[in-house]
Amino acid sequence: MIKKEDIEKICKPLLKESEFLVEIKINRSNDIIIYVDDYSGISIENCQRISRGVEACLNRDEEDYSLEVSSPGLSNPFKIREQYVKSINTEIEIILIDGEKFAGKLLKVNDDSIIIEQEKTKKIENKKQKIKEEIEIKFNNIKSTRRVISFI
Repeated sequence: MIKKEDIEKICKPLLKESEFLVEIKINRSNDIIIYVDDYSGISIENCQRISRGVEACLNRDEEDYSLEVSSPGLSNPFKIREQYVKSINTEIEIILIDGEKFAGKLLKVNDDSIIIEQEKTKKIENKKQKIKEEIEIKFNNIKSTRRVISFI
């Protein structure tokens, strides 16, 4: 059976400087799915290049497998820190381990946390006003994060 570690070793040298490996999935049937991304967006051509590079390093005579290389998709949860960095200045939705939810613009990514800007309505001098508030959230408290897709 093909191992994730082996696929990762094959993939890393194939990635360009701005590209990053998000996740590798391999099931018992040796169906390999590699999710890659790029800070400026991954193209089909780049996925093809990586796929061909991986195939060149695997031997179909030794292992029967299927291979798919794609982007992680906009609606899938973030898996790695680089996805947060790519999403700076975009709207994200976060669910914490305790179930609490946050939504806001991602402002900054630190080593162990992120900072989002939330817009809230507060009553100030008997008037409702919108204020912006910065919130720091530790990575170890995050259950899932997704990019908010807006059609406006």
